[in-house]
Amino acid sequence: MIKNRLPVLMAENGIKTMTELSAKTGLDKNTISNWYNQKLKRYSTDTLNTLCNFFNCQVGDLLIYVPEEETEFLQVAESPPTT
Repeated sequence: MIKNRLPVLMAENGIKTMTELSAKTGLDKNTISNWYNQKLKRYSTDTLNTLCNFFNCQVGDLLIYVPEEETEFLQVAESPPTT
């Protein structure tokens, strides 16, 4: 599964809110929210270009591959306990 590191890059660059990132990049707030919350199935090259330009990074710094087994483990670990 492909995940993005937007929250990490925002923290590393002192960007505290999605609204702040939107204002500085010109990207729509909903686009940033979808990236931040890992809700994307497709990645726009225009958005990738804007983010890479803003963070002065490569696509590989923004997108990472996480094997399905790790993704399933993370989902189980994040699930609330059942009672």
